[in-house]
Amino acid sequence: MKEYFKDRKNQISIQVFVITMIIAFAPLMTKYCVNGHDLEYHLLRIESLKEGILMGKPFLKINVLFFGGAGYASSMFYPDFLLYIPALLRVIGVSINASYHTFVAVCIILCYLSAYHCIKGMTGSSYGAMTAAVTLTLCQYHLDDIYVRGAVGEYAAFIFIPIIVYAVYNTIYENMDKPQLFILGYAGVILCHTSTFVMCTVFGLAAFIICFKKILANKRVIIKLLSSTLLTLLLTCFYWLPMLEQFMNTVFYVSTPWMDPKDEAVRFVNLFGSAFPGLGCICILILIPRIFIKKRSVKSEKDPEKALKRESLIGYADQIIAAGILFTLLACDLLPWDRLGRFAGFIQFPWRFFIMGSSLFSMAAGLIYALIAGRDDEGGRTWISVKDIYTGTVNAGAMALVLILVINGISAFGAYKSGLQGYYDYSDDYYSYKPFTANVIAGEWLPVSVTERDSLVDDSEKMVADNGKDIPFTRVKNTIVSDIKESMTYVDVPFIYYLGYGAGIVDGSGKVTALYVTGEGRNGMCRVYTNGNTGRLTVSYYGTVLMHISAYLSITAAVFVIVVFVFVQKKRKEVPSGKEGNE
Repeated sequence: MKEYFKDRKNQISIQVFVITMIIAFAPLMTKYCVNGHDLEYHLLRIESLKEGILMGKPFLKINVLFFGGAGYASSMFYPDFLLYIPALLRVIGVSINASYHTFVAVCIILCYLSAYHCIKGMTGSSYGAMTAAVTLTLCQYHLDDIYVRGAVGEYAAFIFIPIIVYAVYNTIYENMDKPQLFILGYAGVILCHTSTFVMCTVFGLAAFIICFKKILANKRVIIKLLSSTLLTLLLTCFYWLPMLEQFMNTVFYVSTPWMDPKDEAVRFVNLFGSAFPGLGCICILILIPRIFIKKRSVKSEKDPEKALKRESLIGYADQIIAAGILFTLLACDLLPWDRLGRFAGFIQFPWRFFIMGSSLFSMAAGLIYALIAGRDDEGGRTWISVKDIYTGTVNAGAMALVLILVINGISAFGAYKSGLQGYYDYSDDYYSYKPFTANVIAGEWLPVSVTERDSLVDDSEKMVADNGKDIPFTRVKNTIVSDIKESMTYVDVPFIYYLGYGAGIVDGSGKVTALYVTGEGRNGMCRVYTNGNTGRLTVSYYGTVLMHISAYLSITAAVFVIVVFVFVQKKRKEVPSGKEGNE
């Protein structure tokens, strides 16, 4: 460990990391919670996960805290992968403000480390790795996602996009010798933000189509690609299979667009502005050194292997720059969004394409500056000291790193000044006040049978029989219990209906009768057909058969991946030193 810290490049890497984190964390340095457009909804998601954990049911698809207890299928349609971090902090007593700020800090750190290690893995250059990590962490759209929009899913997805960029490179140029990158990258993104997953899939497919001859020429790569795709689908099917099942059985608000994408397209002249929504100019300016990198004939190089590696990095940098430009242009009003909206309505806001533009530009910048500075093991004065600056012997690439850090820092503070939404002190019992549990933005995951959204909180307190009489009931965890003393055809139970609700009634002799549950209740509530039965009625969300099967499939796939990983690591340790390349 001491040797690590004695190494000059490691010292600089740590210093750059710390400085970047100080800049990125600046708005978090307060006991109050930094606000964002969607923040209250995501805090409500966190509180709902906390409630699920406390009741011993941490993976409930229906979040019981929403709408005063009527429930909302946020976890069915919006993955909670990383949100368990703040939820667990809430369970152990950390405040809402502190748990959320801790979560933001964790996401920022992981974003930096992801970009750093992916570029380092691709190039062997710590300098290029720091360039990408600093640029991505402090790029305007990343900071806007965190501090302006409070878009938890999107800024969490930033962690995995660099891994996808590396995975695509590894597949095309390195015979996919690290299939775990593909699995981790795509599984991570889909479990953070579905729209970003679609964009990343388009990026991957486009790259593979462009290089299809190279991929098709290697059968092992095709097998690895197909098996990795299958494993990714199996690992994540606990999320997407139940979601698709719901869509096949119920119509939701999301099926009716509540806004028009063409109205949210960014004016071309504002693409590089510092105000939200904008990409900012740093991600583009930092790519300028690409014009000074010239391709050389591989035959003229002394080391053909290194020359091929260099050419592949240059070619891939150009590809992701081109992809970044296309994604960026998709966000602006130059495109006919009045027509495109019919095919890409899922994006809602075209400026969401900035997540791909900023990520791809930042990764390309890392590749470019790695090519300029060279690998760590190639020597050269890449690392700065005060003496180097004073004597003027510092490497141009090292000076560029300082400039990159300074410019990105200035840009970050500019983004804060123009976009911060202020602060609010959320008390720990904030969501015990029922009206606050109805903040679901557009309510996209409500069934269209909910005709009066504003009355859902009030409706959560009423259980109504077919004759219009109110029936007393109690809530126990995610279950409603009521004593049905009169014969009736049905009763409307205060749970918003989603496929997977079940009900049963126990009569005086202990006989249990399963009851039919539909979404025909008033204002989208569950309707339980008692059919004249009396006794102790219980209604709860049990899930569907497909939901349980998909969970078992994902667990099995996870166990398989772990076993294979352990086996491969053990096998590598058994290989004599210096013979790994013969495998």
